[in-house]
Amino acid sequence: MTEWLPIRYRGYWDIPRIFLVRYAGRLFLFDCLFDDQLDDYPDDFTVYELPDFPDADTPRDWTTLPSRATRTLGTVPTSAVTFDPTRRKAIDAAVFAHIPISGPATPSHGLATHDTRTAPAG
Repeated sequence: MTEWLPIRYRGYWDIPRIFLVRYAGRLFLFDCLFDDQLDDYPDDFTVYELPDFPDADTPRDWTTLPSRATRTLGTVPTSAVTFDPTRRKAIDAAVFAHIPISGPATPSHGLATHDTRTAPAG
């Protein structure tokens, strides 16, 4: 049975390219930054764990979110993320089976980004 987790997102191109999701009482960021060399989006999300904060405290500029991460969990293929039929409201929690959320922390070093995903979600 599917466990749907609500998401909040910015940057949509066939699927949300950056989104926040709460799972197991924790906050996660999935980020798929546009790759200028590919001239396309890569096939993987980088997944970060963030300190919990109220929705109202989400910054307007989501490119700052990776620098707030408490750890980087690695990458997961975009194809491993199942979105609801609208591709805008929720993801299947099964993706967390592919992510080492209970493993040792990998410090996040505030990866710089040059994306401008600040427009409100659809």
